[in-house]
Amino acid sequence: MTVDFSSNNGLINFDNLSGVDEVFIRTSLGYGDLDKMLHTNANGLSRVGIPVSYYHFAYPHSSADPATDAAKQANYFVDTIQALPKYTHLAIDLEPQDAAGTDTSLSQEDYATWLQTFLDTVENRTGTKCIIYTYADYLNRHLPDNHAFGAYPLWIANYSNVSIPALPKGWDAAWAWQYSDSGTVAGVQTKVDLTKLM
Repeated sequence: MTVDFSSNNGLINFDNLSGVDEVFIRTSLGYGDLDKMLHTNANGLSRVGIPVSYYHFAYPHSSADPATDAAKQANYFVDTIQALPKYTHLAIDLEPQDAAGTDTSLSQEDYATWLQTFLDTVENRTGTKCIIYTYADYLNRHLPDNHAFGAYPLWIANYSNVSIPALPKGWDAAWAWQYSDSGTVAGVQTKVDLTKLM
């Protein structure tokens, strides 16, 4: 079972975790902002031998130059993970920036520039190709139909009662499916997002 942790999950009893194969940890948000439980989660999981992966919560700022903004966030993400326990995967989280649905107003072309710059910067510095985490309708709104991101592994979120989740334009298959945001895991007091590999 693959799950993801952030400060929203509170304090976790790492010694009681069971059935967890990998944990994606929220690392950075935009730039200058780290998840408040980042080091606790990364070090706790590493101590009990559960593989960790890291993800960046994207803040594509509407008023900034897309390439400059994306490179700044990507470098902040990479600088942060270099001081953390070894990772298995890296990912970027693309969705509205808060529970109220606040979102970027970048054009589709500028959003594509932002995303490509982020992905290239991370891969050039780490040698790791980022996984893209998103919702199908979100990415369909923000990327042009002829985008070229289908070569990147896709982590799709869809909590509907379906046998196969809908994919954004440009992908024929998903790498993984986050199928629930209300799972339960021993050692975690809050509800947990659950993911299965496709």
